[in-house]
Amino acid sequence: GDKFNPLLDITGLDPSQDTPVELLHTVLLGVMKYIWHMLNTSQWSDADRHLFAIRLQSTDISGLTVPPIRAGYMIQYRNNLIGKHFKTMMQVLILHVHGICTPEQFTLIKTAGELGARLWVPEIDKMDEYLDQLNIAAANVLDTFDAVDPLRILVKIKLHLLAHLPDDIRRFGPAIRFATEIYEAFNGVFRLCSIYSNRLAPSRDISQKFASMDRVKHILSGGYWADQTNRWIQAGGAVRKILQSDPVFQRHLGWVPQAQVDPGKVKPFPARKRPEVEWKATSASSHWREKNPPSPGSLWKIGSSVVTQSGDTAPLGSWVFCLDSAGLTIIGRVHELLVGQNSLITVERFVLGSQLHPVFGWPILRRPRGPEITEEGIQSFVVLPTTSVQHLCSAAHDCRQGECKPTLKTREFQEREATDRESSVIQHADDDHFILNLAALHNFARVCRALPRHLTVLKPLIQDRVAFHKEASLKAQATRMTKRQQAAAKK
Repeated sequence: GDKFNPLLDITGLDPSQDTPVELLHTVLLGVMKYIWHMLNTSQWSDADRHLFAIRLQSTDISGLTVPPIRAGYMIQYRNNLIGKHFKTMMQVLILHVHGICTPEQFTLIKTAGELGARLWVPEIDKMDEYLDQLNIAAANVLDTFDAVDPLRILVKIKLHLLAHLPDDIRRFGPAIRFATEIYEAFNGVFRLCSIYSNRLAPSRDISQKFASMDRVKHILSGGYWADQTNRWIQAGGAVRKILQSDPVFQRHLGWVPQAQVDPGKVKPFPARKRPEVEWKATSASSHWREKNPPSPGSLWKIGSSVVTQSGDTAPLGSWVFCLDSAGLTIIGRVHELLVGQNSLITVERFVLGSQLHPVFGWPILRRPRGPEITEEGIQSFVVLPTTSVQHLCSAAHDCRQGECKPTLKTREFQEREATDRESSVIQHADDDHFILNLAALHNFARVCRALPRHLTVLKPLIQDRVAFHKEASLKAQATRMTKRQQAAAKK
């Protein structure tokens, strides 16, 4: 008989417009999973996988806010990765595949990372400008997929859905607002509801339990409901106060007060590990350029991390954006943190290149050169108050140019203690050339605001897309015909 979708019978619901594209299953378990599967099944040998694992384990994750990378695990179980693994891959895969992929595959990985960085933004400043960039990013991913595997878009609807993202974002706001990734945590609750059911009607029991939990949340949050006389009422003050005062209820209902941020606060090392030092023994003393330096004999504690203006925690060695006394942006690594009369940070300064990287197409970071130091007065190290640190960023060594090799051995740690086992890590050829990672999700919008627009704006990879698609269509037809002939020959 006739089949009818019950969603079409709901008044006010348009399933095609009211069901936005979901990031977890469309981008992470869609685009990134297709790329990862393609590299593992048809491109890499065992030697390539081993080299990639070493490169991946050597990644600097200080500006990425991702869990520690377990490269060996990810390669061993490469066909069983989950969303969090692909989310990490989306941000760092492009940095480690040089020499073990084709130029077309490299471009595909790069465009996927650039698309992801623009989708995981928490706020949008200029909607029209943002959607123009998002359209270009999605088009670049689809075009590079056509160049690598033109048949893929015919059988994978998730690629087709990328073209609908701009419309959904204009309608609902930033894509992470309607991402279902956070709701995966409810799988455990869902499973327990099924376990504690009497098995006669588990779907009904699960829906009733979730409705009951939502009802409790509504009541404790001060919501209203109609009583038997159709009068709108709410719970009493003592009941509503429970949510304000009981942290257990807050945690169970998913409502936790926002943590207070103290920008510029430095966390010192324990005194037994790093005792206080005199000012004259610090790195900041030799790079001080302001008037009235601290007393040479004053004592200072050595800090391990600092809280930025954005609320990030920046440890030693991490990459940060700062503002100097003139309001100019400084990009560099955290070299030293001091706590004494006030809090100071010594930043190892890097200069932003005027041109993009010729292969990655991302901004270049390098150390100041002779004329820049002598004529322009750019300092290699800058001492600033810790409140000048704006936010973290992600930068990676240009291993492609430096041809860095896995020649360094390091001892593995287990339960925070060094073991006798050794593993290979990448030894960088220099410490001078870096790339600003524009596939990093964390603080992407802040980085774009701080940099000149010409360094972050996306450009279409294919100018005449119609002609390119016709060419890709002919290639796809030839590929499909060849596969059919091969299949027929086997019968």
